[in-house]
Amino acid sequence: MHGLKNVSHRHDDALSRIGWADLERLLATYYREVGWWVEHAGTGGTGAKFDGGVDLRIRRDAEVVLVQCKHWNAKQVPHNAVHELLGLMVNEGATGAVLVSSGEFTRAAIDAAQRHGHVKLVDGETLRGMLGPLAEPEPPPDAAPAKPARPVRPRTNSLLWLVALVGAIGFVLIVRTVLHRTADTAVEPSEDTRRAPMARTADASYEESLPAPVAQAVAAPAVAMPPPRPPTEAEIRESQRKADEAMRLIADDTPEL
Repeated sequence: MHGLKNVSHRHDDALSRIGWADLERLLATYYREVGWWVEHAGTGGTGAKFDGGVDLRIRRDAEVVLVQCKHWNAKQVPHNAVHELLGLMVNEGATGAVLVSSGEFTRAAIDAAQRHGHVKLVDGETLRGMLGPLAEPEPPPDAAPAKPARPVRPRTNSLLWLVALVGAIGFVLIVRTVLHRTADTAVEPSEDTRRAPMARTADASYEESLPAPVAQAVAAPAVAMPPPRPPTEAEIRESQRKADEAMRLIADDTPEL
């Protein structure tokens, strides 16, 4: 609807909120009630994708009238719609045509309809008078509730995320390396530990080859000896005296060379 004029007064009522197919059905009901035979040729009645520009064909006696509905609430219907309906009327041999709008017509459309005289215009005010008060349309049963708006997350510097990720990976690798080395050190037996079973085996074989009393003596645990007592000063002087006496005797018995 680019380039179309806005309506001077936009209606906000039940008629403005019904669908275009419902508007076609309401008009079909209206014309039947006032004595017209109605063929609902529009997509709202046939379910077809295209209606060829004719929504209703109404007949009464010798009259054949084409009805086209424009469910426009925000824009005015231009004069082009009048000219198109005139062409359809001539092609079908109709005696008249009705152009219905739930809103307004442009001044040019009104002038074109008056000039040709075969097209009747029904604007929103007239249409509401024809149909009378309408009940508010019910929402479709399968209408899903509106999804809540997703919170807007602040943008994060991707470089900082990359640096943090690399640092975390490096830390994990270091920890794993340290744990593996610690586990290897704890599990691997020392040289003395590996030799201990062999030494015990050799000692056991040696002890089995000895006589019973000797083997018991060898196998018996060693008795801890008390530490030696340090000599007293008197004992030290006595030992020194004896050493001096021995040296003197050796010197007396040794001949001079």
